Amino acid sequence: MKGTMFLDSKFYLLFCVVVFHCCLLDFTSSYSLSAVSAGQGNTATVANGGNLTVSWHLSSVLDGPYGVNAKDEVRVYCFPSGTNIIRSSTLASDHIDQWNIAQVLSGSNNVLTSNGTMSIGPFVNMRVPCQLLFWKSLGTRLVPYPPDNPFQVYVGGGAAEPLQGHLSLTSDPTEMQITWVSGDVSDHNPAVWYVMASQPDSSAVMEQAGATTYAAGDMCGDKASQVAGRYFRDPGTIYTARMHSLAPSTRYNYWYGTENVTNGLSPPYWFISPKPTTGNTGAARIVATGDMGAWGGGYPFSPVSQSPVPRVISGVSTLNAAKTVDLFAVYGDLSYAGGKGYVWERYFYRMQPLATIVPFHVAVGNHEYDYKPVLVDHKDASGLTRPYFPAWGGSFNHSSSYGECGVPTAKRFFMPQSPGSNSVFWYSHNVANVHMVYISTEHDLSPGSVQARWLRQDLAAVDKKKQPWTVVSGHRPMYNNEARQNDSDLPVQMQLRQSVGPVLAEFGVHLFVGGHYHNYVRTCSLNSSGECVTSGGTTHITVGTAGADLSAKSFLQKPWAMKTSSSHGVLSIETSGATTMTMQYRDTTGNIVDSVDLTSGNNNTAVIVGVTVPCVLLVAAIVLLIVFRGRIPVLNSQSSSLTPSSSSGKTSSDGMEIALEGDFDGESDTTVQAGV
Repeated sequence: MKGTMFLDSKFYLLFCVVVFHCCLLDFTSSYSLSAVSAGQGNTATVANGGNLTVSWHLSSVLDGPYGVNAKDEVRVYCFPSGTNIIRSSTLASDHIDQWNIAQVLSGSNNVLTSNGTMSIGPFVNMRVPCQLLFWKSLGTRLVPYPPDNPFQVYVGGGAAEPLQGHLSLTSDPTEMQITWVSGDVSDHNPAVWYVMASQPDSSAVMEQAGATTYAAGDMCGDKASQVAGRYFRDPGTIYTARMHSLAPSTRYNYWYGTENVTNGLSPPYWFISPKPTTGNTGAARIVATGDMGAWGGGYPFSPVSQSPVPRVISGVSTLNAAKTVDLFAVYGDLSYAGGKGYVWERYFYRMQPLATIVPFHVAVGNHEYDYKPVLVDHKDASGLTRPYFPAWGGSFNHSSSYGECGVPTAKRFFMPQSPGSNSVFWYSHNVANVHMVYISTEHDLSPGSVQARWLRQDLAAVDKKKQPWTVVSGHRPMYNNEARQNDSDLPVQMQLRQSVGPVLAEFGVHLFVGGHYHNYVRTCSLNSSGECVTSGGTTHITVGTAGADLSAKSFLQKPWAMKTSSSHGVLSIETSGATTMTMQYRDTTGNIVDSVDLTSGNNNTAVIVGVTVPCVLLVAAIVLLIVFRGRIPVLNSQSSSLTPSSSSGKTSSDGMEIALEGDFDGESDTTVQAGV
C-alpha cells in the first residue's frame, strides 16, 4: 500500500501496540453556530459550512512520547461514493484537509493529556459523505489508524441540495440569471421562481433551467485530469435559469432548485433588478477586486481564521446594504484551485451569500487558464488547441491552472454575450450608464488577432449618449510599479501597453482595471505613450487585493504612480450622470485608502478639474504649452481628468518619464517601501 504502512523492524513492536491499544477516537459533531450535538455512533451530520468537534481518549498503555502528541493529525477525505477509503492506494496524499493536534496542544513536552477535543471544518456539501482518519506519529513517520468502519460525515442536505448560487447579468437589462449546482435532478424539472417583493409568493413566475457539467477528459492534462478525491471530482450538474421581463430597479424575491425532492429547494433570496441603460443621466455602482482564493491566500490548508476573503466579501455586503451595488466583479485568479476540484466547491460556498444578492462577474486569469500544451488535438475552453505562448516570452510559459485550461470557469460562469464575444474570456455589457468590457490577457491581443478585432468592434459600437463611461478590465495590468527581482510580468505589461494602450486612447476609455499583482496601484491619466496628461487619457488601477497573500514589500517610484497600497480591499466605481466617476479603494476595515474623481466632457470640450473649457481657450492653452513645455498632451473627444480627493502619490513637475540607459521599461526606478 502506498504511504507509510510498512515499517522497519525497530518500529514493528510499537506499531503492534498502536494497532491493539492505540487512541480510542470518538467523534461528535456540532453546528458551528448553535453547538448542538449531532453525532450518533460513527456518523455525524453537519450543515453546509458547519464544523465538527473531534474528541479522543488515550489508553494509559501509551502514555509517554508515543502518546497523542503535536505531530498527530486528523485528515479529512471526501472520496466519490462507493470508494473504500481504507484500501485506497492514495490514502497518504488524497485528503482535502489536515488538522494537526498541535492546534490544541495542552500539556508539557509536546504531549497532550489523555482526553481532548478539537474543532475542524468548515465542511462543504460536495454531494458525497466525507470520512475522517487519525494519523499517528511514530517518530518521523505518520501511520493511519483506521477504525474498522471509517467515521462518516454527512454534510448539508445531500446531493439534491441546490448550492453555489450566483447571479449574473445578461445583454438584456430586463433580465437576471441564476446559476447553481446540485446532483443530477434534471428529471424533476429544476427551475427558478421569482416575484416582485411587493407581491405574494403565490404569484411567482417559474422559468425552467438548462443544465451542463464537465468531465476529466475536458481538461488539458496535469492534476486537473486526475480523477481523485483531491484533484478532479464530479462537479455536479450546473443549472442556469433566466428571469425575464423585470421592471427596472425593483426588488424581487426568488428561489431555485427542484420541487418534490427532499432538500431540493433553496432558501428565498432577493436582488434589485438592473437599472435602465437608455440614458446618460443615471448612476452606476460597481465594486471590483481580483486575486481572491477560497479559504485564504488561495491555498487549501491556510487557516480559515486568518483568511481576509470573508472580510472582503463582508465589506462588499456592507456597501450594498448602504447603497445598492449593481455589479461585483473579480478580475481573475478566482479560487486558485490549481486542478483541485474541491477548492471550486469551497470557493462558491464562500461567494454564495453575496453572489445570490449582487450579480457576480469575472475575468479570466492565469490561474484559471494558463497550461502546458497537450500532445493531442484537444481544444481548451476558449476554442484553442494550444495556449498562447508569445515569442517575446513573459510569464505565460508555465501551468498556473494545472491543466484546468479555463474549463471550470467557463462552465460555472455564464456571462453576457454579444457578437464576437467568447464565453467568459472576452465579453461586454452595460451597467446603467457604464459600458463594461472584459478582455483575456491570457490570449493574443496583438493587432489583427481575433480578440483585438473584437475589442475594436465592441468599443466602436458604444453609444456614448447612453453609456458615456467606458471601463475595460483584464487580469494583468499595463502599469504596476511593485519592486520585483527579474519581474517576468514586466514584458507582459510592456506588450499590453503597445497593443491595447492605443486602442484605449482611440476610443476614449476612461478606466482600465486589472489584478495579478497582489497590491493596489493607481496611475494618473495616461495617454497612449504612457505620459501623464491633465485631460484625456486612461486611468489604470491594479486591485489584486481580494484575499491572496500580499506581494508588495516595496514599490518603484514612477512618474505615473499616484497611489500605492499593500493591503486587502475592494475598489468601488460610482458614476453620477455623464459628469463624474468617483473611485474609492477601501481596505478590509472599511477605511478609504484612496479616493479620486474622473470628470468627463463630450465632443470638442475638454474638462480640467471639473471646469468646462471652450474649444477656443483650449487652442490658446495648447499654444502656451508649446512655448513653456514643448510638448502637447493628447486629447480625446471623450476626455477625462483626475481630481484627487485623497492621494499621497508623487509625479514629476511636467508629468514626463525620464528614461535611464539600459532600463528595461525606459523609466527611472527609485524604490520606496510598501505601505497602506
